Amino acid sequence: MGLKLVRSLIFPVLVIGGSSSLYAAPMLRLVSATVGPVSIIPGANGVNQTVEAYNAGDGTLAPAVSMPSSVTWLSASVGAARNCTTTTAANTCIPLVFALNTASLAASTTAYTAVVTVTGAQGTVDAPQSITVTVLIGGAVPSTLNVYVPPYAAPPAAPTTVAVPFTTNSYLTGSTITTHDGAKWLSLALNGAQSFQSTYTYSVNVTPQSSNTAGSAYTGSIVTSGSSFAPDNKTIAVTMNVTTQPIAQASPLQVTQKLAVGAPALTQYITLSNSGQGSLAISGATATGSGISATVVGGFVGVAFDPTGLSANTYTGSVSIASNAANSPIVIPVTFQVVAAGVPTVYYQGVVDDAVFGGSGFTVTPGDVIALFGEQLSFAAPTSQPQPPLAPMLGGASVFVNGEQAPLYFSSYGQINFQMPVDTPTGPALVQVQTNSQSSNVVSVNVAARAPRLLLIYGTGGYGAIVDASQGNGYNTLPMPSTVVIPNFITKPASRGDVLTIYAIGLGATSPAVATGQPAPAAEPLARLTVTPTVIFGESLDGIGTPISAIPAYAGLSPNFAGLYQINVAIPQDCPTGTVQVFAKFTESGNTVTSSNSVNIQVQ
Repeated sequence: MGLKLVRSLIFPVLVIGGSSSLYAAPMLRLVSATVGPVSIIPGANGVNQTVEAYNAGDGTLAPAVSMPSSVTWLSASVGAARNCTTTTAANTCIPLVFALNTASLAASTTAYTAVVTVTGAQGTVDAPQSITVTVLIGGAVPSTLNVYVPPYAAPPAAPTTVAVPFTTNSYLTGSTITTHDGAKWLSLALNGAQSFQSTYTYSVNVTPQSSNTAGSAYTGSIVTSGSSFAPDNKTIAVTMNVTTQPIAQASPLQVTQKLAVGAPALTQYITLSNSGQGSLAISGATATGSGISATVVGGFVGVAFDPTGLSANTYTGSVSIASNAANSPIVIPVTFQVVAAGVPTVYYQGVVDDAVFGGSGFTVTPGDVIALFGEQLSFAAPTSQPQPPLAPMLGGASVFVNGEQAPLYFSSYGQINFQMPVDTPTGPALVQVQTNSQSSNVVSVNVAARAPRLLLIYGTGGYGAIVDASQGNGYNTLPMPSTVVIPNFITKPASRGDVLTIYAIGLGATSPAVATGQPAPAAEPLARLTVTPTVIFGESLDGIGTPISAIPAYAGLSPNFAGLYQINVAIPQDCPTGTVQVFAKFTESGNTVTSSNSVNIQVQ
């Protein structure tokens, strides 16, 4: 039995059932991947901004910068090498200077954004990388806010507060708050402060009072003052709409996609959550813009991007989502960039574990299940092979680690899942993709002997990829609330004493060892971990109970699968009930403790 993970905004698909030495090369590092948001007075140019680059490898870095020709308000240049001023990771840095030629930009609370590409000399590892430059002309303080809230909740219920954040260029020394009905439902709060910061984050807080009745709209205003940046000092007109209907909250608030000419269509998902009352129901979705379409998929909205028939260009549109919410329809702006077909590109820090996607410093392990993200990785339809032995090529794509070809689980235009070769030495490893005889850039990833990750089922709010074999349904029951619906599975809280199978990756060496891409043994001797972890059943999320440890009956590679581990452990009789956090803890030689991420189970 095992799991095949494909990163998704819904949840993963569940399927039950001698390296070469590193070569010397420059290695690009940027002190920051963002500039701004920089607030600028309308009609003025901004102050030059600088990001330092340095070489974490060998040879000469020779960085260069480029950006789309359509961006006219920004220019970038490379300065002379100097002593680093913004990092202690290197002694010598090369400044990348950004000139903000913004005088012609119109004032707007919508940010202007440009993406600058940074490359290095030929053969540079971890290049290209991107720096996102954002400017706000006239600042980010809104002029109007239209907020939807549920009615006042009497104690002991907690009051409902909707917070709308914004940033200022300096500290506000004063504010005047007025509500037309006289009730104190409107306030302004500073969201933390440090001894030095270039921007300040505030929030407009809207909290309905007992006198604010459902079905009514209430108006008020906040006058901000005292900022040294004049556009921050303004009047914010606020309308509070009190409703007993659902209130739709979309994520993400805007959708962007980049595909090459000839690429297969790709779908992203928008989720709608309900911050109001009642049940939220999506009734339809429509899209505008070339190559953009939208459909309702259960409780999600799928936004499909298809470059067929489109030339290289940037296309804009929107998705309108209709529902029974008081604030329906929700309109999401969409940007679709179509580029010319070229070589595959792996994102910087785009080689991560296939469980939490980059936790603990982007560390992976020999034999690990890896997710690699990038562009133009394959022009074939998504292809998978969850059962070993694993093939070295899928969809025309191959992955090489330190020059050694790795076996693949899955390939698509933007993602490849592969197994890190089991003989990969610890330390930095170099990863490259080859697609249809074209080679990608080279990226690095840190390899450690152990980097435990418990698998999650995405879209369930942190519940783990765990089955409860004690429920009488074989491996078909997931210990989570029955209100969570997952096709082909039974969701049901577990009971104390039930034996769980917890799926994981990155747990470390086994005895016997299993060759790269090959299935783990299904009969004795099983591939057991050389260091057995302790499983910790933590306190429930409402703070009840004390963390309790349990020793697994089995911890090792999952039979018949490659790179997948399982931990079989009984829920302790004194485990707290409710939503309980679970993690694995390894005590290494020298009493060093290595712990996994936490996942949730439901215990009754």
